[in-house]
Amino acid sequence: MKIIGFSAGVVDHDSNTDRMVKAIMEKSGYESEFVKLTDLNYSTCKGCVWLCAKPEVCKLEDDLVTCYQKVKEADAVVLGSPIHFRSISATMSAFISRLWGFRHVNFAIENKPFVLVICGIGHRKETAEEDFRKALSPFKVRILDVVKYSSRVPPCYRCGRHQECSIGGAYKIWGDKAHTLTITPELFSRWEDDAKAVDKVATAAEKLRKIVATSTQG
Repeated sequence: MKIIGFSAGVVDHDSNTDRMVKAIMEKSGYESEFVKLTDLNYSTCKGCVWLCAKPEVCKLEDDLVTCYQKVKEADAVVLGSPIHFRSISATMSAFISRLWGFRHVNFAIENKPFVLVICGIGHRKETAEEDFRKALSPFKVRILDVVKYSSRVPPCYRCGRHQECSIGGAYKIWGDKAHTLTITPELFSRWEDDAKAVDKVATAAEKLRKIVATSTQG
């Protein structure tokens, strides 16, 4: 029994998104593999149906060439995305677009259990969960759970220009105080320190453990 997880967490950093995906898989108790999408070079779906139709799996030759076969063979999948512009990131959207290889003749991953992880600064108008579900709906996967964590950690904390910027996430959180804000380690919140987030991760892992066990026994 194996679970594979993909995270679009920020490049060159073990982000909250990365760690939540890893934790859900690890706590499920099953063998798992973690793939960090932002470490890879790949494109969105290019519509080369003559490559993917017969094997029913994406065959574009880039850094994801082996990943989609692993999705097909896995007992369950965990996908994690930060919130970019109030939705899932383009990195995750590109990855999902290439699931199209599973939509020929048969739905090759129909009913496969998926857990979704969404992490961002938090915004009342964000549509990340709805967009995540909509992007996956053509493939008829089974979404077991959606784990969301409002980190309130904008990219501005690392970009170095928050004191002169009035359009970024830091300004949305702090207002004019962002212009005099000193970035300290305490500003970088961790899901592991949030009791509600810890419970959500544990719940998703337990759902995954039970559904995978049931499917493999059946």
